[in-house]
Amino acid sequence: MDETGYLDRLFIHKDHQRHGIAALLCDWLEREAAVSRFTTHASITAGPFFEKRGYRVVREQLVEVRGILLKNYMMEKFLPFC
Repeated sequence: MDETGYLDRLFIHKDHQRHGIAALLCDWLEREAAVSRFTTHASITAGPFFEKRGYRVVREQLVEVRGILLKNYMMEKFLPFC
C-alpha cells in the first residue's frame, strides 16, 4: 500500500488461500496507513474479498494484459469517522 492508500498486488499462493493471510495483511496495512480512503483495482475473483472488507465498486474496467482484455474493478473503502 502506498502513502495515498492505494493497495496494489495483493496475491496469495493458491495453496495458502482461504487461511486468512490476505485479511491479516489488509488489516495491518489499513491500520497502519495514515489515510481515510483506500483504493484498489480488484480482479473478478478478488472483488468479493474486498467487498467483504467494506470496499465498494467505483467502476468496472477493461484492461489489456499482453493483448488480452480482462475485466477488473476500481474499488474504494472509506474509514468511518471516529
